[in-house]
Amino acid sequence: MIGAIIGDMAGSIYEYEQFEKVRPIRIRKIIKKNSFFSDDTILTIAVADAIMSGCNYEEKLRLYAKKYSKCLPKGIKTFPTVFSKNFLKWVEGEIEGKSTGNGAMMRISPVGYLFNTEKEVLKNAKAAVTPSHNSDDAIKCAQTIAMIIYYFRNGLTKEEIINKLGLKIKKPVIEKFNYTCAETIDVVLYCIFNSSSFEDAIKKAISFGGDTDTNACIVGGVAEAMFGVDQKLKNECLKKLPEEFKEVLKRAYKKVQ
Repeated sequence: MIGAIIGDMAGSIYEYEQFEKVRPIRIRKIIKKNSFFSDDTILTIAVADAIMSGCNYEEKLRLYAKKYSKCLPKGIKTFPTVFSKNFLKWVEGEIEGKSTGNGAMMRISPVGYLFNTEKEVLKNAKAAVTPSHNSDDAIKCAQTIAMIIYYFRNGLTKEEIINKLGLKIKKPVIEKFNYTCAETIDVVLYCIFNSSSFEDAIKKAISFGGDTDTNACIVGGVAEAMFGVDQKLKNECLKKLPEEFKEVLKRAYKKVQ
């Protein structure tokens, strides 16, 4: 969970420059002074809170989106809010939630950490996604990421997980900004299964460019289950979060343990 948030922060400062033209990125430091959390973190916390509170995912997603929609730091002028226009239309009940966007995957890590059977993980991944992303692509991709986290938590190897889920790992080429699950899944799977450490996974996710914060968020959520996260990096991340988010994470990790 915190791995996903670290990934969001790591990619946050590169995303906006990628809209006009996707470019490869090389980074040294994971979290920089001007790194910030975005919608990826907000909805990850919303899902975790929903699980800890009894799993009313739709209620928590709408609540957190309304409360934190204008939390962009000063100097970020690309969007008026951290959320897309269509997501906010869904939040306000103006449109149905049938998105195929990669936002389905970026918020799913708590499901992989907080449930302890395959059946529960699959059921809750679908439930956490369906309110706003009720499409076959979004549900399938979110379930895949949640299951990979669950399997790594339970000691399966990379090869075992690839075989168990029938995954196809190939090096992607991003030629345009990746918004959808279909445009994102190959990127994150490649980074997950070709990384040697948590930081290496995050750097790889950002290196392709495109939707850098979401790519790194999804990868970070899985990489935490694979490798763990250095406490110093956790502390850097926590310093940038609201107290409410930190309290939800504290409660959630108690459940994991």
